[in-house]
Amino acid sequence: MLSKNVHDFQKEQYQQNWARDDAELTTDLSGKTMLILGLGGIGTETARRASALGMRVIATRNSSREGPEFVEKVGLSDEMHEFAGEADFVVNALPLTDKTNGLIDHKFFNVLKPGAYYINVGRGKTTVTDDLVAALNDGTLAGAGLDVMDPEPLPSDHPLWVAKNAVITPHIAGRNSDAFKRTLIVAKENLRRYVLGDKLLSVVDVERGY
Repeated sequence: MLSKNVHDFQKEQYQQNWARDDAELTTDLSGKTMLILGLGGIGTETARRASALGMRVIATRNSSREGPEFVEKVGLSDEMHEFAGEADFVVNALPLTDKTNGLIDHKFFNVLKPGAYYINVGRGKTTVTDDLVAALNDGTLAGAGLDVMDPEPLPSDHPLWVAKNAVITPHIAGRNSDAFKRTLIVAKENLRRYVLGDKLLSVVDVERGY
């Protein structure tokens, strides 16, 4: 939506305006670099899809430098700023912990490539909202796709609603009928395993917080 300026064309549609001659050039995803922060379940599936679109994928994770074959390189969490300098698109899939709370701030945005895009599908409080708004409005970021934010729900008078090139959805990226069915399948399988004393699926580490 951001790379093809669909959000702008949608506004023109509501005005019944054929804005082809005034349209800005769009961006091709193929050949661009996507940085994924948090190469867990969501991050890995995002990487898989980005790779299928012809993107170069790099990532950071807390546990190791290991990753699937469709991720070119994986760094540790403390290498986030180093990797950011290569990114055309950043996808934040981080969990919220004491270490990630407010982690994405003006320092991070300022080391990104000029014209980079920021997408958050992790947790809103990992990002300093005021710094995000400033980065959008001053052109540090070309745009942002936000399914999570801080605060939630976002107040009607919040400046993020009218920030430049922000596409906002109300924390619904994971909500669909198929996802609910998959949740029930995992719950049923875990119940079966629990009764048998077998290892459970998708166990949360309460010390790590995810």
